[in-house]
Amino acid sequence: MKKSFTGIFVFSALVAFGQAPALEFANPLNIPINASGNFGELRGTHFHAGLDIKTQQRIGLPVYAPADGYVSRIKVSTWGYGKALYIDHPNGMTTVYGHLSAYEGAIAQRVFDTHYKQRVFEIEIFPKRNEIPVKKGDIIAYTGNTGGSGGPHLHYEFRDTKSQAIVNPLSWGMKDMLTDTEAPTVTALYAYPISQEAVINKTIAPVALPYKMINGILTADPITASGQISFGIDMYDTANNNSNRNGVYKVETFVNGKPSFSYQFDTFAFSESGFVNAVVDYGRSKRTKEKVQKMFLEKPFPLSVLKVDASTKGILDVKPGMSYTYKIVASDYHGNQTTIEIPVTYADDFVARVESMDVSEGDKYDILSTKEFIMEKDFATLTIPANTFYQDFKFNFNAKDKVVTLHKDVVAGFKNMTLTVDVSHFGLTDAELEKGYLAQRNPNGSKSYVKTHKKGKLWTIYTKKLGEYTYGIDHTPPKIYQPSFKEGDWLSNAKEISFLVQDTESGVNTIEGTINGKWMLLDYDYKTKKIVHLFSDGVVSSGRNDVVIKVTDSMGNEASFSTHFFRK
Repeated sequence: MKKSFTGIFVFSALVAFGQAPALEFANPLNIPINASGNFGELRGTHFHAGLDIKTQQRIGLPVYAPADGYVSRIKVSTWGYGKALYIDHPNGMTTVYGHLSAYEGAIAQRVFDTHYKQRVFEIEIFPKRNEIPVKKGDIIAYTGNTGGSGGPHLHYEFRDTKSQAIVNPLSWGMKDMLTDTEAPTVTALYAYPISQEAVINKTIAPVALPYKMINGILTADPITASGQISFGIDMYDTANNNSNRNGVYKVETFVNGKPSFSYQFDTFAFSESGFVNAVVDYGRSKRTKEKVQKMFLEKPFPLSVLKVDASTKGILDVKPGMSYTYKIVASDYHGNQTTIEIPVTYADDFVARVESMDVSEGDKYDILSTKEFIMEKDFATLTIPANTFYQDFKFNFNAKDKVVTLHKDVVAGFKNMTLTVDVSHFGLTDAELEKGYLAQRNPNGSKSYVKTHKKGKLWTIYTKKLGEYTYGIDHTPPKIYQPSFKEGDWLSNAKEISFLVQDTESGVNTIEGTINGKWMLLDYDYKTKKIVHLFSDGVVSSGRNDVVIKVTDSMGNEASFSTHFFRK
């Protein structure tokens, strides 16, 4: 009987490729291309949507339009892509540029005008078609480190304009700009017991498998097993002249030569990005930081890059008298491959099974991932929508001593749960109720603010993350400090002024500034805590300039800082 395969694929981008006119995309930077991150790479909460291009640890390199088109979107944000730019091209593709430091020409003017018209730092603009045209080779922006960037680089992305499906940039000419003769590297290999009766090497726990190179193939030590098992692999890819550990483009598995489970990162939808924690062994990643990618499905989920044998879901059922060769082939986009082979032999090993010694307090619920659950315990109510989790498990729920326990952060969530806490049980004063919020309690004892919706003494949060939740009180206003000048200084030759702002509890919410009563743009980088105003904006006057900075946190506490300087 011929086996069927399951997998949902994003076709619109591929169709667009076939119908679109030919268009050659040039290098967006006038430097050699080296990637610090690649398409589909497993990040903490998402699959990476583009190519992160190194900028020689510099900010301010010119970014060039790789092809003709027009600006379709401009977004300035404190988070995410920071200062970002979107260009639509006539072949049905959109290129995206993230973490920019500044824009150029008509784009910069439109951004400047919008900042001062709306009087806000965070803006989003959708110019009309061909309102801001660009030609191949035009300077459109400058590289930076804005938003959620961990260092200077250009985030470069391709999307199908119509469907917004994200497409691997290497398929649009970037492959030829990268030199890569390096095969993927394996750092760890694990065998997983799947069924209740499964045994691997006389144990019922996941097993780390030693391996060594034999005739150009990584070969694991033979294992004995019975029942349903599968495997997981931690690996990375790199390229010539590049030490960065990037993601692997394609992985295929075979059982005695027959395809079992594979994925290939050519295109996917933004709505699929959260499935990253279904692909990895989430509990292990929380404990050890290893990103072990599972070569099987515990529960089906609609990730288009997967191609899975529907009859096995990537799971090997080890039968009496049988032996198997399980093979994993990891490939990069340039065709470099690493092969791992695992010999498996049936063995009827008996292992005594002991109930888990879970001494944590609270009610235990057998969570079926496809069902909705509503749980109540003393002062807390938790609603878990259907398909919140990728697996079935025994869920620990407790509410005691002003702390709500939502299991442990070892199981990944895909949807938000709703947690409502009746804080009338906490004995808070009116002032504490006004400045109170729900917070996640971290392993080190610190608290992380969670946006809290209040209806009297019923406080509600929406979260995907398991762990402990309690409350916090924030009476402390933010701090504004370390101005770049002394009060009364002459700044005739300066190009900017800057300050540092910080809030260690509920976090900075709004920042506003004026010079001589006129609103001024303050460029905010949360990573450095710095706000900057450029004199080129034209707000500053000759003579005395009075500066007022006001910062609020998420609980409404406000700080104000006043100073002045002189300028010719």
